[in-house]
Amino acid sequence: MRRSAHGRAGLKAIWVLAALASFGGTAFAQDGPLRWVDAQSLLRSAQRDTLGRGMDAAALDTLGIALRRVTRLADAEAIHRRALAIGPDRRETLAALGKVVLMQGRAEEAADLLARAGHAEGAIADLYHARLRLEDWKGAAELAEEAGDAGRAPLLRRMAEEGAFRITEKSPQSARLTFQRAWPVPLVRAKLNGQLVILAVDPGATDLLIDPAVMRVHRVERVEGERGLFWNGSRVAVKNGWVRSLDLGGITLEGVPCGVLALQKYSLAVNPQGRYIQGVLGMSVLKRLGLTIDMDQQRLELRRPGASYTPRAGSRVGFEWWGEHELTLYGSLSGGRRMAMLLGTGLPEGGVGLAQETADELGLRSTTLSRWVKGAGVWLQGRPWAPVMVPTVTIGSVVQDRVPGWSGALDATELWRHGARRDALLGPNAFANRRMTFDWATQTLHFEDID
Repeated sequence: MRRSAHGRAGLKAIWVLAALASFGGTAFAQDGPLRWVDAQSLLRSAQRDTLGRGMDAAALDTLGIALRRVTRLADAEAIHRRALAIGPDRRETLAALGKVVLMQGRAEEAADLLARAGHAEGAIADLYHARLRLEDWKGAAELAEEAGDAGRAPLLRRMAEEGAFRITEKSPQSARLTFQRAWPVPLVRAKLNGQLVILAVDPGATDLLIDPAVMRVHRVERVEGERGLFWNGSRVAVKNGWVRSLDLGGITLEGVPCGVLALQKYSLAVNPQGRYIQGVLGMSVLKRLGLTIDMDQQRLELRRPGASYTPRAGSRVGFEWWGEHELTLYGSLSGGRRMAMLLGTGLPEGGVGLAQETADELGLRSTTLSRWVKGAGVWLQGRPWAPVMVPTVTIGSVVQDRVPGWSGALDATELWRHGARRDALLGPNAFANRRMTFDWATQTLHFEDID
């Protein structure tokens, strides 16, 4: 007897919900990531399954995972806490709750929950990220291999032994770096081991990245190991390096770990008529300083920790930390559904980087641009990107009209990387003529009014 379409859909939902509970919300390596409509369907199924089962911790955890997948993190936390009250030592619950708490930015609380979760699915990787955020380099090194990041362990041990990101006493309280070029990405001058270099500014880059030629010429020390990291919409392989000093307008950091990555193709995309850029200034450095990116006056403003600064009046938008330190904002594209989006300013010639699936969902079609622009994706990821025009980008109360973007710039595998849907990478065009100040303590991004 043939099953009805409704019956087949129900069986599919049951199977995938079981997978969600089993894998703790990780992306499906074998079957590919879920579609957004499937995630919504799974949530509805999980809600139905918990009716009358309010004391079933496993059912509650499945519901919490489904809520997390559609980025309803506060609701997911409440459900997991209810499950934890039923089974205080249930490792699956501790792992699921720890992940949600970590994504919301409470690393210390997350580390405690995840340590108690032991070897529950996903707990080690999340505990690794929690220790990295807490700057427990030694503890992170001990987990690196089990967390799938063994190549980083030698670098982490070096950081634990010598210290990292040490700001010199002679550094001024603040510094301003005028952009050498603001378009298609902001570029600044800095000194690396005492030598002038040009760096792209990109909070979406995990680490300080440098080109191999810089490593040789400017005597950057090679550290054993290689690793993968997320940058500009996909995973890239980098070698470990160690920069003795990085001078940003007078503020000098000593002992700066870096990733060594060939940047010639990226340089052609972001500075085609100028000299090659030597590196990318990423979040590992930026988050340790008071930070304002002024796209209007075209400058980068930095402050030592503790230096006073009061942002001008304007709009405030909260953000979350996903993974190690991926700054995630919520907003919408083309007036559509609420989306989680990673902030970065290193996406060349665009304001939004999308996976093809998201572009299709929004009904965005390719526009006609120059051959040079169409080639950017080939240079950066080895595959072409399709240029699209996004009618509106909304982040809190901040709205930008007619923002150029790229379909295919975000790998499909990155949509569910952290067990929750992430739809876009926000590039510099999304913040054109904006002045943005980052408040790390309150996890708030201030879009300041322009005089």
